Amino acid sequence: MLSKIYILDGGAYSGGGEAMFQLGCDLISRGYNVSVIDARQNPTVRPPEKFNKYFAYGLTYCSRNDVVDSASNAVIVPESATEYLFHYKNVKPIIYWLSYENYDGKFSWNYAETFFNRVVQGTRGNIAKSLHFMRNAIKYGRAKYPIHQAINLSGSHYTDSMLANEGVFYLPLFHSIGVDFLNAGMYTSKNNRRDIVLYNPAKPSHLTRELVKRGKYTYVPVQSMTVNQMIELFRRAKVYMDFGNFPGPERLPKETAFNGVNVLVWCLHAAKTDDVLVPEKYKISVDSSAEDVEKILGEMLNSYQEQFIDFDDFREMISRLQSEYNTQLDAICDKL
Repeated sequence: MLSKIYILDGGAYSGGGEAMFQLGCDLISRGYNVSVIDARQNPTVRPPEKFNKYFAYGLTYCSRNDVVDSASNAVIVPESATEYLFHYKNVKPIIYWLSYENYDGKFSWNYAETFFNRVVQGTRGNIAKSLHFMRNAIKYGRAKYPIHQAINLSGSHYTDSMLANEGVFYLPLFHSIGVDFLNAGMYTSKNNRRDIVLYNPAKPSHLTRELVKRGKYTYVPVQSMTVNQMIELFRRAKVYMDFGNFPGPERLPKETAFNGVNVLVWCLHAAKTDDVLVPEKYKISVDSSAEDVEKILGEMLNSYQEQFIDFDDFREMISRLQSEYNTQLDAICDKL
């Protein structure tokens, strides 16, 4: 067994960031000594309050200088921070692929944005990434960290396919929904549902902005809420729409569906795969107009109860994720 496992905290606290902390606790429960490397660029940014439960399981922070660079230890980083592994020569490097589009070894474009915004924002980010590649080449002799030399954990069907395309061996580790949602249990009541369409304003999308601006339906943003408030909201809404970038499996489509909400996404990246296991008619083209989407949303609101059965497979998949994750993690631990 490894003497010590270090997990990187780079200051990202979305679903992927939470998956890293959850992994740390799951490794502790399997007998590993785990610490979180504090690599936040802005030290004033703290994990949200809901992360406190992970520290209660025994996670502790350490600095980068505290990491013992030994072959008996391991460092786990997300795919967005593989270049961090350049800091160490001897530890066992592990990459947890929580997405593919956010991989720091590739150029990225937000296909959910308008062409103009995509070019402006993407060019800015990709120029900065080019500079990182140049710096790495000068300092380490490689522009990108050699991912084929690491243990690669794949968090979704989408990353499975992308890693296979790159010829990279991987082990599956599909992270589940948030612990609090699991503890609250699946909710499938169709009663007392309102004509509410939920969306995530944290995911930039020209289509979502246009729909909300047109205001044909009651759109409710999922933001600035406690987990209990989110659960309460999900259990009285009918539809969740997600037309943002789909770099990875995404938690909100699962967490809403787990609470009885029907889901509409567009056919992009991970949403193309069984990571969003819904019938094809609920995966719209990225070229869909606001008018076309409003017709679909109207039908979903009016036919909520009739269409509910269309999401049974998705809900069943979500309900199995945690047990499958535990089986996958046990198999990974046998190989460490």
